[in-house]
Amino acid sequence: MHNRFHQTLLALFGAVALGASTGCISSVETVTSDTTRVKVAFASDKAGRVFYETLTRGSETRPRTEKRTEVNLILIEVERRTVAGPNKLFNEAVLFADTDRDGVITDAEADIFADAWPRSRG
Repeated sequence: MHNRFHQTLLALFGAVALGASTGCISSVETVTSDTTRVKVAFASDKAGRVFYETLTRGSETRPRTEKRTEVNLILIEVERRTVAGPNKLFNEAVLFADTDRDGVITDAEADIFADAWPRSRG
């Protein structure tokens, strides 16, 4: 029985040494998490154009929301990234622009949004 324990221990040590010399197991997974877009209307074509141009211009410089989870063991490396989809930013922009919360972005609201949106975000 004592000899069997030593053989098992030696085999385990050998497997670990072999695994360490050949590399490790690595896994990377990226998951996009997105919500449904909120419904919004625009009082005019101008309001819609100003809103979308501002949203597009501002989103180029904004970092995407990302959550990263990493697990590192001796031979196993696992990384999982969760990235927020574009609808999250759109919903935040609508919430910011539609100041009276009536579901319609007016020309005045779109102009205010255009002036404040890039500076308001981190």
